[in-house]
Amino acid sequence: MLDQIGLLDDDFFFLMEDVDLGWRAQLAGWRCLYTPKAVVYHHLSATGGGVTASYYAGRNGLLLLAKVIPADLWRKHGGKMVRAQLRDFFDAVRAWRGEAARARLRGMWAGLWGAVRARHKRRAVQASRVVSLDYLERILSPPQG
Repeated sequence: MLDQIGLLDDDFFFLMEDVDLGWRAQLAGWRCLYTPKAVVYHHLSATGGGVTASYYAGRNGLLLLAKVIPADLWRKHGGKMVRAQLRDFFDAVRAWRGEAARARLRGMWAGLWGAVRARHKRRAVQASRVVSLDYLERILSPPQG
């Protein structure tokens, strides 16, 4: 799989690089499994909250949306994705006095600029897509039953 889709993307440094990898794998036809009982041990350190995490959450969330979400998924569900980002933005504006909120806003600004620069990566990721919109909607929907 890694030979086909590549390794972790350094542009996501610190946060969401695993989500990007999973999306690229799914789009290329690899199967990813959600295993809620899995345990990961960080041998050196673990990412936590605070200013740094707030910045990268704001930035990398937008980079991820710009890079991996196919156009047909954007057309169908883009409004929901944009509204979710706007909620995060306005939550951060309301909490402006907090250092983490200001970091989130800086990260979102950087994410917008990064999304524009990531067009070449988006083209490569989308060119590798072999799965249908129906498949993507199925894996993004909560399990039935």
